[in-house]
Amino acid sequence: MKTAKLPGKTRYNPHNRSPRSKRLDHVDDRLIPSGQRPDKNRIQWPTAQELDRVSKTLTKVARVGKRREMDGDYFKSGDLAYQLHEIIRTTTELLKKVQPNKTMPSTHHPD
Repeated sequence: MKTAKLPGKTRYNPHNRSPRSKRLDHVDDRLIPSGQRPDKNRIQWPTAQELDRVSKTLTKVARVGKRREMDGDYFKSGDLAYQLHEIIRTTTELLKKVQPNKTMPSTHHPD
């Protein structure tokens, strides 16, 4: 009788990480030319091109989601629709934060 060898429990080894598991939020300053290094003490605002690229990407994601729905893949298309609605909701909340506060009329009038 043959016995199947079951895989053992994989242990985490920080020295044995795959290249795909590298942190994406870290950029090595040595790779950026010295004249183009951002000032680390300043807020890093996205450029107009980056914002435009995000807008185009979201439009593309919506088209792909609609295509998947037409193909009958309701799980993935529904997930994409949900994520896009969350982005829209969050963007609306962000817009509310930057709009000036509308002052309520005061009921107390000093005489």
